[in-house]
Parts: sequence; C-alpha cells; structure tokens
Amino acid sequence: MALAPLSSLLNNTSYGYTTRTSTINHLFYMDDLKTFGKNDQEQTSLLTIVKGFSDDIQMEFGLEKCSKATFKKGKLTTTENIQIDLDTTIQQLEQERTYKYLGVNEGDGIQHAKMKEQIKKEYYRRIRMITKSELNAINRTEAINTLATAVVTYSFNIVDWKMEEIRKLDRKTRKLLTMERMHHPRADVDRMYLPRNKGGRGLIQLEIAYKTATIGLDAYLNATKNDPLLVIAKEHEKAKKKYSVASQATVFRRELNLPEVLEAENEAPTVYARNVKQKAKHQAQVQLKQKWEDKSMHGQYPKRVNEKDVDQQMTNQWLKSGGLKSETEGFIIAAQDQAIKTNYYRRNILNDGTDPMCRICGQYQETIDHIVAGCPELAKTEYLHRHDKAASYLHWNICKELNINVEEKWYEHEPQTVTERDNITILWDMPIQTDREIKANRPDIVIKDKQEKSCLLIDMSIPTEKNTSVKVTEKLSKYKDLEIEIERMWGMKATTIPVVIGALGLIKKGLEKYTKQIPGNIKISELQKIALLGTSRILRKTLSIKTSTSF
Repeated sequence: MALAPLSSLLNNTSYGYTTRTSTINHLFYMDDLKTFGKNDQEQTSLLTIVKGFSDDIQMEFGLEKCSKATFKKGKLTTTENIQIDLDTTIQQLEQERTYKYLGVNEGDGIQHAKMKEQIKKEYYRRIRMITKSELNAINRTEAINTLATAVVTYSFNIVDWKMEEIRKLDRKTRKLLTMERMHHPRADVDRMYLPRNKGGRGLIQLEIAYKTATIGLDAYLNATKNDPLLVIAKEHEKAKKKYSVASQATVFRRELNLPEVLEAENEAPTVYARNVKQKAKHQAQVQLKQKWEDKSMHGQYPKRVNEKDVDQQMTNQWLKSGGLKSETEGFIIAAQDQAIKTNYYRRNILNDGTDPMCRICGQYQETIDHIVAGCPELAKTEYLHRHDKAASYLHWNICKELNINVEEKWYEHEPQTVTERDNITILWDMPIQTDREIKANRPDIVIKDKQEKSCLLIDMSIPTEKNTSVKVTEKLSKYKDLEIEIERMWGMKATTIPVVIGALGLIKKGLEKYTKQIPGNIKISELQKIALLGTSRILRKTLSIKTSTSF
C-alpha cells in the first residue's frame, strides 16, 4: 500500500514503450520494481522519480544493488552508468551477466538454459535432503510437494520447459525415492501420484502440474478482458509459432479429455481459471486411476477395493493417518501391487526358472496371498503372532474403558486369561465349558456382564483380501451354537462380534458397526495398522529365507 503511489507517479509520465493499447514503463510486484525507457534520458528520469519517492517516504530502496541493461535490436550493449545524484549511481550490467527479477535470471531475455540447470540442481538437492530426514512417509511426501516441487512449478510457463524434460524430472524423482527405499522399484508408478484417499501416495507429478498450470493460465488469459498488461501478454503468446500457452493448452485439454468449463456471469478470471485447473487435475487423476486398475497384476488390489462390500474410505485410511516409515509404506504398497519377488513372481513374471512353490510349506505356489494368510506352516507361528497383537489391542481398550489397570501403551499390554471388575468378567482365549459338546467354543475375547445380562463373543481374523466377506459370515455362523448354549446356561443375551481386517489392509463395510459394540475407543485405523505391520513382518521374514533356483 505504501508503494502503490509510486506506480501512479510512473504511469503519469510520458516515458516508456507505447503498444497498441497502452504505454508501459515499469513492472511492479510487491517491492520488486523494473523500469523501462526508450533511452538513457528516459531511464534517468524514471529512476529520479523512484529516488525522490524513496527519500520522501523515508523508505530506502537499496538502489546500490540495482543494475541497468541497454538492449539494441535485442542484444545487450554497453553504455554509460546512470548518475542519479552525487551519491547514487546505477551500474551498467556487464556483458554475459544476468539480473534476477522475481527469482528468474534475465539478460537479453530469460536465460532458459541456465535457469533450467539451476532449478534442477536445487530441486534434486531438496529431494535428497527430504529423503534423508527422519520424517515419516506422509510427511516426507508433503515436504517434497511443498518444499521441492514448488521450485520447479514456480518456473512453469516462464522458463521454456519441454515436456520430455518435465518427464525426465519425474523419472529422476522416482529414482531418488527408490534409492532411499521410499518407492519399490516394481511398484505401480501411476499410483504414486493419486491422492491418499484414493489409495495413492499423494506425490505431485510434475507432468500433470505442468499441464494443469498451462490450461489454467490459458483460461485466465482468455477470461481477462480489461487488464492492458495481460492483453499484451495474450497477444505476445498468440504471435509464437510454437509452444505458446494457447497451443499447448489445446493439446493438453485433448489429452486429458477435459470437458468445456463454462465461465459464470460476473465470475472473476482468477476464480474461473482456478475452476478450470481443478477440473483438469481431476481428469488427470481419473486417467491415472484407470491406468492403475487396468494393469493385470497391479490392478488386482484396486479392483477388489472397488467391489461393493468394501469400505473404500476406511481401507485407504492407513495412507492418511501417518505414522509409518517411508520404507514400510513403500513395501506394503508393493505387496498390494503384487510386485514383490515371491517364487511365483520370479517364475511367471521374471521367468528365471525358480520353483514357484512356497519355500516354507512346499505345498502351494508362493504368491503374496499365500505368504500373508495362506501358508499352513506360517499359521502356527507368524499368523498367530499377528492375530494376537490385534486382539490384544482390543483387550487393552476394553480393560481401559472398564477402569482396569493396564499399561500406558497398548503394545505393552499382556492380556490375562481372566480379568474381573465388579459385575463384569473378561475372558481371553479361553474355552467356554458347555453342557453339550460344541467345537467352536473359544472366541478370542468374551465379556460377561452379569448386571446387563449380556455376553459379547469377540473374534479377530486377518484373512486374505478376497476372503474378508467370507470370514465375517463364517464367524457369525461358527459361534451360533455357542450363543444358544450361553443363553441357556447363563441366562444372558449372547452376541458374536466378528472383527475382520484384510492382511493387506482391506476393510469390509460394516466393521465400524461391530467395533462400536465393543467397550472402549476402538480405532479401526489402528487395527488396520497393526495388521499391516504384522503382514510386513511376515513378508520380510519369509522372503529373507534363501531359496534355490533351478534352470
């Protein structure tokens, strides 16, 4: 606000360059000022106004840091320095030197090649700095998007980027993430750039950012009618033979299959451009998601998540809640993408002659699903350990809700076989004695409430993703006889509560309805995280066992 009058003073002069629509003698953005004159005399007069204004408002402009550049037929030439007064001299810009305006190096035009090298160097430096930090997975991604990506996106439509150069930056980014084990080399690439609530990792793809920025700028220029500087900019763009904003935007709109976005009456150009840009971004994400789902192996998991019985929001919650290390998140993503080197993968995808049978049991083909929830040998130890960790979280919450003394952290909790408090008894992994023989008589947790005359039979299960619905039905059917017997023996209303979470994090619709019946603050996202960490442990442990290769 303090500097606005200076712009008016400069505009009121007759100095500068006259175009078809207006006269221009300066560009002003915040406190960055660039003046234009036809010759040294005009430039001296403009700078004298700036110096006088600076003295009048007692605000020092730092003119000693400024330079003067003289161009003849588009080439930088050497002329005399400008002497404003006895104490202030504006130095001539030396040959081969550049000046910086709004962060962009300029000489006889923008120094595109130099700017690209500077931008790349700084972008890669920031990526490396972030990936070597102690941030968790979600915070690393956010840091890359805000701290590193902005270095490149700031230059879009200013520096003369070619699309292949942008794609190369994306490839180098993935390479750097792979080197730091944030991204698995065989995991899906398109998925990286999808939002986390859609099953992706939320990384900004520079290619999409460039396309949407170009489309948005084109919409802004077309919607602006009265700003003389923007009219000049639009005419300048139209005069370009190739790589103009308009021509590139046309190509990008066609690639994204972007429908026409109508401009609302009295809508500000900035608002309209923002809406167009958001629509373009949405279209780009739709295409990425479709490409991911169409892949034969990588697409298996998203196809399962899209089925009607799956709670998509809760299934993707682990990607939003944070807390996991980048390496762990990348490994789980690769497992969901069926991209880990199991014996089956090596035999059928890599074709290296490996025996596809499981290295542990030797009975079934070693797929991801088999390792995480289908191996009879791992069921005796590893699956049981994962299951008990999840069930102990439920037990800890129940005890805490009933004011029973427990450890501060759930993972330090060791459930007791029998825990009692007033009229409530909690049984942990204990068979219920019945008058007639019932095979399914051992739920994970039993809560007997004598006062309310109710009994909850809680059973935890972590199956493969394709068996989650089957497991829920199986649990409800499995304990039906026990419910009837408890009601007959104890005179209590018995209810079975199945808690089923896929080994790779899939959440079936209705789980929240069941967990709300359990005393305590049961967080499905925490249960999901426990299951995923257990699965990650099983995969790493199993795949670390050496297997022989035959040819």
